[in-house]
Amino acid sequence: MKLICDGLDLSDAVLKVSKALSSKAANPVLEGIKISAKNDSLILTATDTELTIEKTIKADVLMEGETVVVGKYFVDFTKKLEKEQVELSCLYDGQLQIKYSDSESELQVYPVENFPVIKKGEEENYFEISPAEFKDFVEKTVLSCSNDDSRPILKGVLLEVTENSLTGVALDGFRMSVIKKEIKAGGNFKAVIPARTLLEITRLIEKDEGTLKIYIQKNSLFLQVDGTVIVSRLIEGEFVKYNHILPTNFSNTLTVEKEALLNSLERATIVAKNDRYNVVRFDIKENVMTVSAKSEVGFVNENVNINLEGKDMIIAFNGKFLSEYLRIIKDEFIKFNLNSSIDPCVLTPAGKDDFIYLVLPVSINV
Repeated sequence: MKLICDGLDLSDAVLKVSKALSSKAANPVLEGIKISAKNDSLILTATDTELTIEKTIKADVLMEGETVVVGKYFVDFTKKLEKEQVELSCLYDGQLQIKYSDSESELQVYPVENFPVIKKGEEENYFEISPAEFKDFVEKTVLSCSNDDSRPILKGVLLEVTENSLTGVALDGFRMSVIKKEIKAGGNFKAVIPARTLLEITRLIEKDEGTLKIYIQKNSLFLQVDGTVIVSRLIEGEFVKYNHILPTNFSNTLTVEKEALLNSLERATIVAKNDRYNVVRFDIKENVMTVSAKSEVGFVNENVNINLEGKDMIIAFNGKFLSEYLRIIKDEFIKFNLNSSIDPCVLTPAGKDDFIYLVLPVSINV
């Protein structure tokens, strides 16, 4: 193998695929980046068997071939070559030779035959969505994904696809996101996508124009975007029947200006951070909601104007869960739908029902 490529293109591609490198691999080759020279292209691939990222860049290929270089060193090394023309070649002793300017270096490689074979395919099950809408979809669902390894199914987002709609659901036992988007799709299907995969896709999207076409195969997701191929294993198992969790009737609803509530809540959360559950209390009475928090650090007590339909009540939440929701909402007003101080609260942008956020209250002594 022998090729010449632009250092900046190489560094950018290596950085992108490195997001799929394994850090705790039983098989050392999974800590490597596969380099393939073919026709007029250099193809870089990394995988931890759960997530695979492949990036293709232009190159002057003098001799076709492939090898697997130690990933973490190759990432750091190529960062220092962004202003150079770079020549990569495999030496007879198995090392990867890197030439730049009047200098040359060598890096250790792994046997290429030990690198996993990545299966890519396109089937009837797919959906199309704009990059901007996809980013919005991911941002509003992954915040409710769990980080608990004991329940792997909750570390992903459930996708329910019909011919013209996409529903995404994520929950962690304390909160739940349900979002709907209009799309174009081939087939009706469901799949649970790892939150990590969805986030990496958004980071690899370079433009908001055009259309993303995402394929769902028997046990994997396949996507090609801006010269990068992503293949991810789906999470297997039965997802929670989320429709059974969502309340349908409410005795109390209140509408509040998002920015006013967020500012007050973030000040209260500074004090609440010293509490294990970040408890922020809401005293709802007539057209005022008092937001308060108390800990060893201090005390916050602020009034926020609201429009209340229903009865007075006192309820408390983990302030972090509410703040994270409010930061991603672009609407001016938010609606709280409530029944009691111990029942789930459902939040929606006022006048809309395309994004539902359910959060459980925290028990307090009233």
